[in-house]
Amino acid sequence: MKVVVNPEFIALKGFVENVLSHSYNASETYRAFRNIVEDVTSDGVRMVVKRFRKPTEFNRIVYTFIRPTKAKRSYNYSLRLKSMGIDVPAPIGYVEKKKGLFFHTGCYVSLYTDYRSVKDFESPERKNQMEQFLKEFTDFIVDFHSKKLVHNDFNVDNILYKVIDGHYRFQLIDLNRVQFNNRSLNKCAKDISSIHFDKEIMDKVINDYCKLRSIDKEKFLKLVENNRNHSKRVSRIKDIILGPLGLRKSAQARRKISQ
Repeated sequence: MKVVVNPEFIALKGFVENVLSHSYNASETYRAFRNIVEDVTSDGVRMVVKRFRKPTEFNRIVYTFIRPTKAKRSYNYSLRLKSMGIDVPAPIGYVEKKKGLFFHTGCYVSLYTDYRSVKDFESPERKNQMEQFLKEFTDFIVDFHSKKLVHNDFNVDNILYKVIDGHYRFQLIDLNRVQFNNRSLNKCAKDISSIHFDKEIMDKVINDYCKLRSIDKEKFLKLVENNRNHSKRVSRIKDIILGPLGLRKSAQARRKISQ
């Protein structure tokens, strides 16, 4: 078994080493289609434990010899993004376990964050705050993409916010698909096409985004729309093929299963 612990959290090494034994009580547990996410407090430290679903036999080989595991990527990408000035929950460590010769199970541990999903912001009672929120939200996206980063799962569940000193600050989670040194404008458009706010809000975000990056708006809008249509086609195909097999992600991506 491989255990990696952030030196800043070396006091939690024992917890990380034993995380796969599940010898702790989670205050809350959320089940995504692929993974289980737990809210855990140990030695006075509140953490998030992410247990990745057991990979297919093919991916066990891939994660052993070819590609870093999701747990390792989550940890390493978090450290790298923080060094680039992108806010993410502090990485504590990760565990990889083999069964026989091949990778079998992975788990990532990060510090708990009290930031909330940006989807919670879109509500009538916050209408008078929307202008500032959208300006700072767009600034955040522009900064992220200007650093040649793409998230590849840039939805409203994976972008978090908090008000600090009168300004909106943002964090990113679910980082194992992040790409670095990516200059593709289409990939940036794909990121934005995954953000599902009301059309009026998204129109303003895209308009301001293009101004700040000096991008041709019509060209970028076409890229965003193409990515949206492609995502819809893929989703329909998955519904048809994977749905009957019980392998399709449910409509509610994450639901509480215990408390």
